[in-house]
Amino acid sequence: MRFELIAIDLDDTLLHSDLSISQANREALRRAHKAGAKIVLSSGRNLTSMEKYARLLGLAGPDDYIVASNGAEIVATATGRVLFELRLDADLCREIAAFLGAKGFAWQIYENGGIQYHGRNSYTEEDTRLTGMPNFPIADVEAALARGQLKFVVPGEPLGLPPLREELLASFPGRIEVLISKPYFLEILPFGADKGAALSRLAPRLELDMRKALAMGDGMNDIGMLKAAGFSCAPANAVPEAKAAAGWVSHRTNDEDFVADALDRFMDPA
Repeated sequence: MRFELIAIDLDDTLLHSDLSISQANREALRRAHKAGAKIVLSSGRNLTSMEKYARLLGLAGPDDYIVASNGAEIVATATGRVLFELRLDADLCREIAAFLGAKGFAWQIYENGGIQYHGRNSYTEEDTRLTGMPNFPIADVEAALARGQLKFVVPGEPLGLPPLREELLASFPGRIEVLISKPYFLEILPFGADKGAALSRLAPRLELDMRKALAMGDGMNDIGMLKAAGFSCAPANAVPEAKAAAGWVSHRTNDEDFVADALDRFMDPA
């Protein structure tokens, strides 16, 4: 197939479990780029924790963009200029923080190249391991909330997060998006934040057709882009909902170079 746009999730899709990009995956992406495809990294991560991968893959030129924060941001990789952004406003941030506090949940925000926490647990440390960003307590909670935020992350025990998600959706109907990006991370995002919606905004700017797009992802936060693209693939380790949304499910996991396998199967050579 001839794809104009290839959108790829990072964690548990392109990245191996050790957070590396294999040589096989890098070579497959190089071939796809040579064949004329625009490659866009699309992740729940922010720019700080994505840009090293973009640079490793040679995706930091003047016309390269990333979809960050699960679709709440579209950012020019080379300059950090924000092309599009959705934010939780100050009043909504205060409501969310109060709700989480009443339920006894820790929460995190992402600013100034770090993970700022209000309550810390072992999953906060896991977030630092995954993103490479340091974690530290929020110095002034009210000031942070007053600025508005791109997202909140609740790090917690996997069994406790799905019920919390249902409570949040019921308590803030039509005001927020709530998803579980890993079993131990729940994310609260501005209403309308979605990787698929962000890509659909970016494609016309790049004069690309979403009907000729390939999306690859493994998680709940990838479902929007798997559905928005003309064709989509999921690795063997994907959650059931992502597998159901994908056009093709590989027998390979992220640790078995799923991305290279999918591109070799479906991407026409240059």
